[in-house]
Amino acid sequence: MVALRYYALAMLAACAYGARDEADVEPPTSIEQSTRGLRTNTGHIIFQSISDESPTSSAELSTLEPDSQIASPSPEPEQARQTEGECMAAGVEDWDRGLQTGGVFIILVLSFIGAMLPVMGKYVTWLRNARRAFVVGKFFGAGVILATSFVHMMGAAIETLGDSCLDGWLGGFDSWPALLAMLALLAMHLMEHTMGRRIARSTHRANTDSSTHSGHGTSTPCVNDLPLKETPSRLESHEPAHMHAVYGHMDEHRKRLSTYVLELGIALHSIIVGVTLAVTGGTAFKTLLAAISFHQFFEGMALGTRVAALTFHRRPFLICMLNASIFALTTPLGQVIGIAVRESFAPRAPSSLLAMGVLDALSAGILLYSAVANLLVEEFSAFEFHQATRKMRIACFAAMYAGCAAMSVIGKWA
Repeated sequence: MVALRYYALAMLAACAYGARDEADVEPPTSIEQSTRGLRTNTGHIIFQSISDESPTSSAELSTLEPDSQIASPSPEPEQARQTEGECMAAGVEDWDRGLQTGGVFIILVLSFIGAMLPVMGKYVTWLRNARRAFVVGKFFGAGVILATSFVHMMGAAIETLGDSCLDGWLGGFDSWPALLAMLALLAMHLMEHTMGRRIARSTHRANTDSSTHSGHGTSTPCVNDLPLKETPSRLESHEPAHMHAVYGHMDEHRKRLSTYVLELGIALHSIIVGVTLAVTGGTAFKTLLAAISFHQFFEGMALGTRVAALTFHRRPFLICMLNASIFALTTPLGQVIGIAVRESFAPRAPSSLLAMGVLDALSAGILLYSAVANLLVEEFSAFEFHQATRKMRIACFAAMYAGCAAMSVIGKWA
């Protein structure tokens, strides 16, 4: 009976306190919150009626049940939408048509001058005296090309293919730039080796046919009336001259092939550089224009020196000018492409990042092979280099190191 009496008093107290606190308690926002609040208030009031303690307010009760608060929605979908919008954003801010047009002609003129100076040194009298300067400039250009492959092309490929907008596109493999550069290097080596063997076979066949026809054209028999002891000596004296001519032609063809491989690698990366320059606006454009102008001039000098050293039997000056013109037009061609697509070009779109990153990596491999195999190894192993004075050799090494250092510093802005 006593327990029943206390239970009845507790129920009456619960009703009374519930009516009093109804105005203070905020209306429940959900069925679950309403149930939790009723359970908490009822239990607390029963405890208060038994222990004769003052009731706790609804604000204090809310601190006892933090799980009754409804969690705020996660901002991840909104952030994902913002990231997608940034990746697909097109257009260039603070873009100046006048500066961009002027940049096309500046790059064109400086590239052509750099490539033609060594060629003009063969035909202009006062430039012939500057032959040593052109040789030093060639080694400076070799350093420029070597640093371009590492600092500019490979660095740009790593940055582009590592962009957050390509998350999930590359299969979690982070070494794509190095892999693509290695494949390009191996492809250049295989192509140069294959073409070199074909050129060697055709050259050897042509020299063999010419010697055979010349032998048939004379009335002197192959085995003449000379004593046999004199015949080997004549053959021995003829064989070195013949082999020297054959290997001389092979060496000339090999130099020509390596020069064209070098020009291919330079042309590929120059187009990418031109597109990048054309889609750059603001003050960054002026800085990038100055860096690329310096780069193109000395890169053209390195290529022009190689072209000028080649032997052409017909119209050599026109052929050298054609090679210089092709080099000079590649970067402006990229600029024109960039100007044409600047409004629709989204630099951080996955397709744009993949295209630019893959081309940068391939260019890095081609330029690395050209710089090491066709410039450093070949030029430093040449007979003319070893016959030069000690001061000249030191100047060539210093020029190469200076070219690497200069392009590495420029890599901060370009």
